[in-house]
Amino acid sequence: MTLILNNDEVQRVLTMDACLEILEDAYREQAAGRAMNQLRYDTEMPLPEMRNDGRYEFKTMVGVLPKYGVSALRMSSSVVHHPVITGQKRVEKLPAAPGGRWVGLVQLYSTVNGAPLAFMPDGYLQRCRVAASSAIAAKYLARDDASVLGIFGSGWQARGQVEAMACVRRLKKVKVYSPTAENRKKFAAEMAPIVNVEIEPVEQPEDVVKGADIIACATNARETVLHAPWVEPGMHVTDVKRIEIDRLILDRADRIVIHQRLAYETRIGGAGQYGELEEGSWRSEEFEGYPLLEEMVAGKVAGREKRDEITYFWNNAGLGLQFAAVGYVIYKRAKEAGLGREIPTEWLTQEFHT
Repeated sequence: MTLILNNDEVQRVLTMDACLEILEDAYREQAAGRAMNQLRYDTEMPLPEMRNDGRYEFKTMVGVLPKYGVSALRMSSSVVHHPVITGQKRVEKLPAAPGGRWVGLVQLYSTVNGAPLAFMPDGYLQRCRVAASSAIAAKYLARDDASVLGIFGSGWQARGQVEAMACVRRLKKVKVYSPTAENRKKFAAEMAPIVNVEIEPVEQPEDVVKGADIIACATNARETVLHAPWVEPGMHVTDVKRIEIDRLILDRADRIVIHQRLAYETRIGGAGQYGELEEGSWRSEEFEGYPLLEEMVAGKVAGREKRDEITYFWNNAGLGLQFAAVGYVIYKRAKEAGLGREIPTEWLTQEFHT
């Protein structure tokens, strides 16, 4: 039988602590050569009939984790646009699917017999795995006594960042900035009781940085939100996408750790069979010489060594391995709890090989 789960069921079984634990183990497996990824690939097709640079996007990532007998395919099928909000260009996924919903799935397969084990939406899993990666990096790169978190963003991903950072450091205060005052105030009111920490919404972006020990960017901005000159000695910095921190951070930081060494491709339709490489896409040469998060977790490279170091986790892309690891935990716990709906695996297999 193959298990089908919804986001509510995923959220019931996936704790941030469990996510952190399985991802650290997965990183060690990969550092030892016992796991692997397929490079992320983004396919985007312009939709001229839409305003604000509307596009259809189809994205894929694959990871294989033999220790737990699983592989995973993460895919998303989205309609997006890029409006300007309070003076900043944003990227927004539109709830264009029937019922005003979004489409993103994690498909979990057995590496023992190839059969499909489970299908689940990627929403809550995605938030947890991104935040957990940032927090694992902070575990090794932030000062041991780090207690003030400054966060840019007040949306879905920012909430996960606060929850995950609270698992690896004893936070006493969180400062949050996002362009819309109502959003940052709502964020503070809702998240404070969840993590049991004082959360202060601030009026200016630079106020997030003043007095912070850890700075996390988790926005939907298409422009820089954290300027490297604001960063002071002893701080740890992390982001969830390239544009959020200006590239001067590469000169300012004393220690930089990255998530992967190969640049993924975003192809834009409009010319040729395979479209064109998006302008401004990553180049693998940009990542040469930097140690990987998995190497730091496995003890192959050092984390923070000096109190006054500026450290930076350059989360340059996610890994399919993360979906295999976290998907496995969700599948195992959901089966134990009797959650979800099962369908015959035979519906998804065939009598012919291709």
